[in-house]
Amino acid sequence: MRKQRRVRILCLAFTALLGIGLGSASAFQLAQRPAADYIKAMDNPDRDLKVDEVIARLKLKPGDIVADIGSGSGSFSIPMAKAIAPNGILYAVDIDQAMLDHVAERAKKEGVTNLRTVLGEYDDPKLPVKTIDVAFFHRVLHMIEHRQVYLDSTAKYLKPDGRVVVIDKNPEDNTNNWMWLKQSDVDTWMAAIGFYPAEKFAVFDDRYFVSYQRPYGNSVLLQKREAKRD
Repeated sequence: MRKQRRVRILCLAFTALLGIGLGSASAFQLAQRPAADYIKAMDNPDRDLKVDEVIARLKLKPGDIVADIGSGSGSFSIPMAKAIAPNGILYAVDIDQAMLDHVAERAKKEGVTNLRTVLGEYDDPKLPVKTIDVAFFHRVLHMIEHRQVYLDSTAKYLKPDGRVVVIDKNPEDNTNNWMWLKQSDVDTWMAAIGFYPAEKFAVFDDRYFVSYQRPYGNSVLLQKREAKRD
């Protein structure tokens, strides 16, 4: 029973990641809906994700290496890939191959050539490089079962000065608190792996938007250690 529940939770984790609302906590126990249903909901034109403003605040630039963790239908993946083109790489990470196929096809149609899809695992994004500048979690972290484990795994793929960006909701700030995460809890999990809230952006009324980084001294030390290993 525990294994079955875990599979249900984690199958929902990335395909529901862009904030498709489920009416109650009990809805969370439902089996995974087909990818096509999620894509339709994620691409609803009435959803205001403030994509351009988010990307502007992150100050992405050509040449950056970005991982969109739980890329879903590609709402952020595609424009982020464009922002870091031509020589930057966007890794769209999901645990549902059908979602990744959709993102790849969408990128092809829009002429985006610097996007790579990555089939992640439940506790590890399985990124192919350890040079990530930004690991981006848009309303995804609350859908991951082992959050501390996943964040620890993600940190290993970042550059010493790489950022982990989290956009999520505080339960007390929403009438339907469902399964959202307190920012204070996220701060604690990030502190456990040596990251602190470097920047906070007031872009959304109903959610927090925080960029986490390692302290400068720790980043330099880590960079020296990595250089010695090489």
